[in-house]
Amino acid sequence: MKKNLLIIQHVYPLGQNTGDKIRTMNMIKSLDNIGFNVYFIAFFTRGLRRIFKEKVSYNAASRKVFYIYSLPNRLYLNKLAAWLRSLAVWMVCRYYKIDVIQAELTHSVSSTKLVPEIPLVTDFHADFVPELEMRGFSNYNINYAKQDNIYALKRSVRTITVSQNLHRNLSVYCDSNAVNYVLPCNFDAQPFRELPSDIRQRMRRKYMLEDRIVLCYSGGLHVWQCIEETITIILQLYRKNSRYFFCLYTCDDTTEVEYKLRSMKGNYMIKKLSKSEVPAYLSLIDAGFVLRKDSPVNTNASPTKSAEYFAAGAMVIASRYAGDVPDMIRDAGQGIILPHLSLKEKDLEQLDRAVTAYCSDYDLNSKIVKDYVFQNRIWTYNEEKLRSLYQDIGLLPM
Repeated sequence: MKKNLLIIQHVYPLGQNTGDKIRTMNMIKSLDNIGFNVYFIAFFTRGLRRIFKEKVSYNAASRKVFYIYSLPNRLYLNKLAAWLRSLAVWMVCRYYKIDVIQAELTHSVSSTKLVPEIPLVTDFHADFVPELEMRGFSNYNINYAKQDNIYALKRSVRTITVSQNLHRNLSVYCDSNAVNYVLPCNFDAQPFRELPSDIRQRMRRKYMLEDRIVLCYSGGLHVWQCIEETITIILQLYRKNSRYFFCLYTCDDTTEVEYKLRSMKGNYMIKKLSKSEVPAYLSLIDAGFVLRKDSPVNTNASPTKSAEYFAAGAMVIASRYAGDVPDMIRDAGQGIILPHLSLKEKDLEQLDRAVTAYCSDYDLNSKIVKDYVFQNRIWTYNEEKLRSLYQDIGLLPM
């Protein structure tokens, strides 16, 4: 007989497709696939006008979904809001005879305090404490987030994190005996799999890049994404080797970046791409950048852009603080981890040699990174880990 599992997500983004929401939808689908009756409570704090759009577009495989308004975590309402959410969870658990709860995000865990007898699995998407500190939130909210972490670590029978770094860094709050499972953030593999086999040749021919070494940055131009450091390294490489060409794919304003790239005039391309265009345009590149500075927010993360670079056949150039990207590079055996964001001459020479070597045997090297990412960074890989987790606690047959 199937067990009943309740998924909870607090601060659910009605009518918006955020990374947290996509991960939760994947969880619901996988938990249904592996044999649970899945129920879902989406606590939202804003966006009531989008609830109809949300209900129409919702297609996850849950038996029931409950959209419940929650008081916001401000004006010192955290404890009252958590108690009201706990009451809603208690009612659902009693009526539907819930056997196990999976909390998406740590601030969902405080909603389980009225059902302490039901086993809890917590999926830590992130550590909100350094994020709140970075964004200038009050000490009250920061301390409340710390208490959420501690309660989640003590209460959970198993934990899930997006990276090994995140699991390691959460241990500063308290010791936990719960076995942890790393389920990294995954990219949408299907558009890359559907690319024609000759797409790289066609795209490079279209832009007359057959003999060039194409570097790329794809994403936003926020300060924390280290776009300034990325541009500096690209300019340094171009001065060493004029075969380099730079592709910048972003929907942000590029005025400042274009000014910095003026010495590369005619040797760079800036494109504002739709989501469907990204795979084809990544297929023409040889190497993609994912640089981050040293901060807990960055080291805990699991950036999906690196997986997209690999899926397109490109090597990844990363800093050592770019979340789990250095682990990906080590596991795949391809790519390079930069020692610093400001490179010395010997570091530039090493980077130039690594990129040139990758391009000299592109067919073999691109096959290696594609094989790695399609085996280890797609959601079906996480689904098997999820199955093992629930078998381990006796809620699924072996």
